[in-house]
Amino acid sequence: MINVNTYLIIMVLLIGSVLSAQNDTIQLKNNDVLAGEVKSLTKGVLTLKTSYSDKDFKIEFNKVNGLFIQRKCLVLLTDGRRRFGNIRTDKQGLVLTLEDNTVERYQLEEVVGLTEIDDKFLRRVRGSIDFGFNFTKSNDNAQFTINGTLNYIDRLWLFSGDISVLNATQDDAAVTKRTDAGLELIRILPRKWYLLGDVSYLSNTEQALEGRISPSIGFGRFIFSSNKLYLGLSLGFTYNIENYVNTDLNKTSTEAVFAASFNMFDFEDISIISGFDFFTSLSEKGRFRSDYDITLKYDLPLDFYIKFGFTLNYDNQPAIVGNDFDYIFNSGFGWKFN
Repeated sequence: MINVNTYLIIMVLLIGSVLSAQNDTIQLKNNDVLAGEVKSLTKGVLTLKTSYSDKDFKIEFNKVNGLFIQRKCLVLLTDGRRRFGNIRTDKQGLVLTLEDNTVERYQLEEVVGLTEIDDKFLRRVRGSIDFGFNFTKSNDNAQFTINGTLNYIDRLWLFSGDISVLNATQDDAAVTKRTDAGLELIRILPRKWYLLGDVSYLSNTEQALEGRISPSIGFGRFIFSSNKLYLGLSLGFTYNIENYVNTDLNKTSTEAVFAASFNMFDFEDISIISGFDFFTSLSEKGRFRSDYDITLKYDLPLDFYIKFGFTLNYDNQPAIVGNDFDYIFNSGFGWKFN
């Protein structure tokens, strides 16, 4: 019996050591050590999933002194640098082992973000969905909005999709409808450069636009990137297929597009995302358009959030004279998943 118990104890210790060896580990500056699965580093917060807690741990990255992650990670460094490999730390800082076994060293302060690249496709997908509803008794004014996002990340490819739908009704007034959607694919290149391709769609009753489909191609560069914000600029070519309420106005056109994207994060639970696109027509004399959007999001517990947004569209040659501008303020309550 003593021998059996001894063997059982040894087996339990061995199994425990194997399981613990499969854990990622994080050492804090106060010398506490946490074990689990590192999910990501974003907005200056490291997310750790453990088997002994119902909720993921959220750890401020500036309190981390060391870490060891078993899976390969896509690492975003300052100045837009990207690396892919296994990471750990030693007394000199971060040690990154690339796929060809090349070893590179960095300081922890240079790490802006990281994401584990899982072998399973669905584990690489993230998304969110939110709803908004406003009702005013006067004139029975009702407005409903729904917004959704979907993102996929790989070593060298980034995919994102989004959709925003508005439907508003009011007594003695025409129904207002607006649908704005887009798909974007980015191929990461060395030295902060990237190639991009996207398709956008806009349907807007304010500008009598039944639907505009705009596939684009281009290239861009991260101008500034740090652990708190980044700014990217791009230049490209767009082909428009436009259908209007008045079918006599239906047309196709080509445009050059200049775009800027701005993301400010690492301000606790608040994030700000903004983008500006300027289109100048290559096939229609004197025509130009611009789109601007900004979204403020505040994170809540259990992956819920509230958000406030503003979108502006301008066309100097609209289908309805005088309706050059269309804009929308929106708010919503949503949930994000990964």
